[in-house]
Amino acid sequence: MTQQEREELRIFVGKNADYYISKWEEIAENKISWNWAAFFFGLLWFGYRKMYPHAFGFMIFSLILQIIQTKMNTDPLVIVLTNLAISIFIGMFGNYLYYEYAKSKVQEIKSKLTDEKNFYIELARQGGASYFTAIGIGLMYLVASSIIEYGMEDKSENFRKQKSIDPWSS
Repeated sequence: MTQQEREELRIFVGKNADYYISKWEEIAENKISWNWAAFFFGLLWFGYRKMYPHAFGFMIFSLILQIIQTKMNTDPLVIVLTNLAISIFIGMFGNYLYYEYAKSKVQEIKSKLTDEKNFYIELARQGGASYFTAIGIGLMYLVASSIIEYGMEDKSENFRKQKSIDPWSS
C-alpha cells in the first residue's frame, strides 16, 4: 500500500482509520484478521461502516435462512450454532471485506472527480461511520424478520381452537 493510498483510505474510513490500516497491512497475504465489532454486531457493523451492499446482502441471506429454519422447524441449538458460525466468519473476514469495499469506493470516487479538493471531501462524505445507518438497517431487519415470523405462524390451529360465539345463546 502506497502512502497516497494509505492517506486516501484514512480519509475514507474516518474514525478508527489507524486500526483498519494496520489490520489491512497484516491481511495482505491471507485475508484473515479478527474484528470483534464485526463478530458481535454483523449486520449493524456493515451498516455502521456504510457497507450497503454487504448489509443488504447479509440481511437477505439472514431472512432466507430464517424462512428455511422456520419451515424446517429447526432445533434451537442448531440455530444458535449456525448463527455463531456466521458471526465467526464475519469476525474473521470483516476487515478484509471492509478493505475491498473501501478500495473500490475510493477508486470509484477517484474516477468521477478530478478536482483534488472535491475528491477528499467526497471520500469523507461517502466513507466514515454512521450510527444512524446502523440503527436504520437494524430496524429494517427487525421489521422484515417480524413480518416473516408473523406470516409463517400457523394460524389454522388457533382458529380451530376458538369457540364459536353464538349471539342467540345465553
